[in-house]
Amino acid sequence: MKKHLFFLLALVLIFSGTVYADLYSWEDESGVKHFTDYPPAVKKGKNVKVLQNDSGTSEEKPSPDAEKAPSIKLFTKNDCPDCDKAREYLTSQKLAFTEYNMDTDPKSAAARKEIDDGDDVPFAVVGRSHVYGFSETVYQRALKQSR
Repeated sequence: MKKHLFFLLALVLIFSGTVYADLYSWEDESGVKHFTDYPPAVKKGKNVKVLQNDSGTSEEKPSPDAEKAPSIKLFTKNDCPDCDKAREYLTSQKLAFTEYNMDTDPKSAAARKEIDDGDDVPFAVVGRSHVYGFSETVYQRALKQSR
């Protein structure tokens, strides 16, 4: 009996650590959904994650249709294929957005540093969500969350 009780106690102790583990859900570029206990690998220009911005401050004046169209800021650089894809996607969806080219405008780089310390592009602020990289499904999700 003591052996069974000891074995049961050992199992409880072993598996109690997994209760507190983080779980990550993410989609890769081919649209495959992954569930892991570690964050997705970082690949320059391909890593896509959505974070909620808790600051609620906005320098831009909202449009009359603010409930329908979220405010969108797109940070880009020259010679960036993913930046071109993000720009084309937002334009094809007939969404108004403000583009900040960090190569040509030093104020754009400073504005990006106020939001995030990174310099990877494209980087979009859609409503209160931060979107890193470009993936059509992630942009759709961020747009849906911001409405």
